[in-house]
Amino acid sequence: MAAHPSSTTRALSALALIAGMAASPVTAQSIAQSPNAAEAAPTDDVGEITVTARRREESLLTTPVSATVLSGRNLVQQNIRNFQDLRGAVSNLELVPLLSGGTSFTIRGIGQTFNQVNSDTKAGFYVDEMYVSRQEGNDLHFYDVASLQVLKGPQGTLFGKNTTAGAVLLTTQRPTDRFEGYAQVRAGSFRRIDTEGALNVPLTDGIYARASFRTQSVRGYIKHVLDDDRSGNVNSQSGRLQLRVDKGGPLTIDLLGEYNRSKTDGGATIPVGCLSTAGYIQNYDALHAVPYCTAYPVLGKDYTVYGGATLLAPTSAAVTDIARGGDAGGISRYAGRGPFNDTDATTLNGRLGYDLGGGIALHSITAYRRSHAQFYTPVNNAPNDIYAEYDDTRSTQFTQELTIGGTILDDRLTFLAGAFYFQQKTDFLQDTGPDWIDPLGYVYDASLKYRSYAAFAQASYKITPKLEATLGGRYTYDRKTGSSYVFFAGRENTFLYNGVPTQCGYFSGDFLGGIANCGGAPFTARDTDHWDGFDPKLQLSYRWSDTVFTYLTAAHGYNSGGFNQQLGGPSADGRFPSSYDPEKLWSYEAGVKLDLLDRRAVINLSGFYQKYTDIQASVNVLVGNVSTRQVQSAASAHEAGFEGEFVLRPVRDLTVRGNVSYLTQGYDSIRPNAVTLTLDTPVNSAPKYTYSAAVAYDLHVGGGLVTPSVDVRGVGKKPACQSGADYVCRLPAYALVGFRLDYSPDADGRWRIGVYGTNVLDKVTQQARTGYFGGFGIDRYTPGRPREFGVESSLRF
Repeated sequence: MAAHPSSTTRALSALALIAGMAASPVTAQSIAQSPNAAEAAPTDDVGEITVTARRREESLLTTPVSATVLSGRNLVQQNIRNFQDLRGAVSNLELVPLLSGGTSFTIRGIGQTFNQVNSDTKAGFYVDEMYVSRQEGNDLHFYDVASLQVLKGPQGTLFGKNTTAGAVLLTTQRPTDRFEGYAQVRAGSFRRIDTEGALNVPLTDGIYARASFRTQSVRGYIKHVLDDDRSGNVNSQSGRLQLRVDKGGPLTIDLLGEYNRSKTDGGATIPVGCLSTAGYIQNYDALHAVPYCTAYPVLGKDYTVYGGATLLAPTSAAVTDIARGGDAGGISRYAGRGPFNDTDATTLNGRLGYDLGGGIALHSITAYRRSHAQFYTPVNNAPNDIYAEYDDTRSTQFTQELTIGGTILDDRLTFLAGAFYFQQKTDFLQDTGPDWIDPLGYVYDASLKYRSYAAFAQASYKITPKLEATLGGRYTYDRKTGSSYVFFAGRENTFLYNGVPTQCGYFSGDFLGGIANCGGAPFTARDTDHWDGFDPKLQLSYRWSDTVFTYLTAAHGYNSGGFNQQLGGPSADGRFPSSYDPEKLWSYEAGVKLDLLDRRAVINLSGFYQKYTDIQASVNVLVGNVSTRQVQSAASAHEAGFEGEFVLRPVRDLTVRGNVSYLTQGYDSIRPNAVTLTLDTPVNSAPKYTYSAAVAYDLHVGGGLVTPSVDVRGVGKKPACQSGADYVCRLPAYALVGFRLDYSPDADGRWRIGVYGTNVLDKVTQQARTGYFGGFGIDRYTPGRPREFGVESSLRF
């Protein structure tokens, strides 16, 4: 779709302004480069990629970890602007968009899409060494980035917590001792106007500052039938300020503050089925002259919904064509407010390094993060929706890590030891309406305080110059304290409705009586519990030659237990009625890394087998006629697969990169309490295979540089819907094609202009899907973005 004329005019004016500022051009790879990121520097080979997978800088080719590393240059060249764009670009990484606005990471089939107060992530996410505990606000847009690393398999011995599946490490550009910066503007389809930039200033000798920013404004791509609005719009801003103190002595100090804000319309899902026999559809039909599936038949059009959905709570405040709710005419919560998603996150991060001499150094990371997410996303996005809820999540976290490490014994022993402290407080409010599930409304108000303590150590010893053995372990102690308030229950009572004695009861009786006549007492509970675990790691690596490196790894992962805080009835002893155990994972991996053809070809291959026990399965169960989310220690399972990644430079100006992965998984045993699971149930929403390929070629034209590039990213079909007795579906496989064409008038200059296209074949994709579950009666999916074209211009100074 072409950009709107007024937006295009503004965009071209901005592009012309940047072009006019340019004194001399640059190559595409020069944008926001980090002087410390070896992978970002232009070279004639592809072997020098630096990673921090073992908490020290070393070459990817000799690091015994399955890792995908993308520099800032790689992200730009493949049009990767946020985590959703990584789907297919990273082997065995699946990213599921959440209605809350965040992103769920699934690595090698291990992930978590449940994001209520008692949920814990299973893939660790780190921004500038800070662990991010909650999924709200983690769907960051990349700007001023040095590198992105995705580490596969348990990383418990070296990284904070909750890295059973792996770890995602995002590193931003550090301040440098040069006056420099960049500015970039992007305009494109759906009235897109994006800007970003950075300014690096040496304040005085040994003290440097860097300020970065990003803005994004995009019109929604999901059309409404009943009004002129759209869904799926983006309106977000970010700002980051860093200070670095490095006066050449043993002490270095890095301070960072960042603010991210996003205000959107909440997006939309596309209904593909309406089940008239579903419980909540029947509740609606009992109080309306026209059945729901007749009033709102499936439209059957891509990127199209009815529109016009608004909040109203409780449902008993509604008036239908045949009945009047008992709370109609009174005060209703959120009346008339349409779908929205408002998220903001603030980060403060301080890192200290002190060189003790003799190859040993101390490192301290102190970080604070506050996030606040409010959202309302309806099921059908229709004026009279079958279900909707308002969610408000507020979370603060504080982490402190202190490590000592280095290389001793004539560089034969490298070690790291440390202690980690984590504190989190999360308040979660869920308030439903309008819906035909909870006639008197449903309020779930919960809080969780979470403290975690850990001690860890890992050492690598060179038995011979080529053979290295690594041994590590982490002990973790977790303690959680939670409280919950839940109101949805009716009570046995008789009232007069139009002069007729009427009995309270689910659903029509409670609707007609309202809260005053039928509302019961709320349910409350609180509890405290603790869990602990030990994660060992054993590894052998061998460097056969300068071009062949192999490794074998056995590693353990652990996720804390917890309790179910979404109450379905009164608690006899004031405590939560159910809890779940810690889950554990043993991963066995073998890998080979090849550096061939005089450093013009890098190939990384790995195979793995994982034994997953005491799995924390999230299920929807009916409690008091209400679909309630519960977590159960449900089963044990296995995962197995392989990953292959390559970077080739057959000639100086041609670069080809790509990956392929395969995953198989299945349950081995099911606990008796896990009634919704069977041995045929998919373990997780992960595709069997992913693949990608990207080709870029530098053309030297008249002293300038033209770089065309094409990429394709493919994802296999995968399980998506609830299982067991409920409807099961699979998302179809797809492949997305994108391109870029960048031009720099001078290969050593500062200015670049380019055009791009994403999903150029306009493939309709399903990123997540619900199926018919819990009586909702609406099968719907979250669509991926359609085809987009645009133009960029950047200036580096």
